[in-house]
Amino acid sequence: MRARGLLIVTAIVSAILGAVVAYLVLTVPNDIQAAALMRRAKGQIEAGKTDQARTSLARIIQQYPRTDAAAAATLALIRLDADDGARTEHELATLRESLSMTIARLAAAASVRGYCWTMRASSSRARSARPAAMSLRALLSSAPAWMSFGTVRTR
Repeated sequence: MRARGLLIVTAIVSAILGAVVAYLVLTVPNDIQAAALMRRAKGQIEAGKTDQARTSLARIIQQYPRTDAAAAATLALIRLDADDGARTEHELATLRESLSMTIARLAAAASVRGYCWTMRASSSRARSARPAAMSLRALLSSAPAWMSFGTVRTR
């Protein structure tokens, strides 16, 4: 009886140890490979190769989903997206500022000739309209209105 109980306890302990060993054999190499891919992705990010880094990070998440590297890769992808969004917002603000300065220059150039440059929303084309008071320089100018910078002949 005593031997039987000892054999049962030994079998249970052996099964538990076997399960732990199998778990470690199956998961440790995945963690090591995922960590190596994560180091490579970090190097790609530091080198400015964000497209390759995104591919490496997505591969980590797909092939090794239950690893620490997969969690870190998810955070790194979120951070890359946030950085790209901020960069895009900055570029958009720069383009808007450049566009407003160009419009101001065009309007100033048109007003030097005595004409007002406007944009009609209905036809989406530029038109010239004589202002109520013209400058002396505009009155003495021999060039016709359609040759003025920033204006368009309407007829």
